[in-house]
Amino acid sequence: MLFKLLIVLLLLMMIGNLLLGLRAMLGNRDPALMARYIGRRLLFAVIILLLLIAAMASGLLVPHPTPGWSTK
Repeated sequence: MLFKLLIVLLLLMMIGNLLLGLRAMLGNRDPALMARYIGRRLLFAVIILLLLIAAMASGLLVPHPTPGWSTK
């Protein structure tokens, strides 16, 4: 449960940085500010992806089986 909460919080932070980057872009502010927000969003996306891969590798997160595939 704690793992899922961490993923949700990281997703919210990613969306927040995306919106801050949009606001910086539409407000004609410093382009470096927009790039910083978009870069943070990318960082959060990479962290989420690595956490999901690590959780699947360790067995903490088990994906649903694909219909039609057999494990026999």
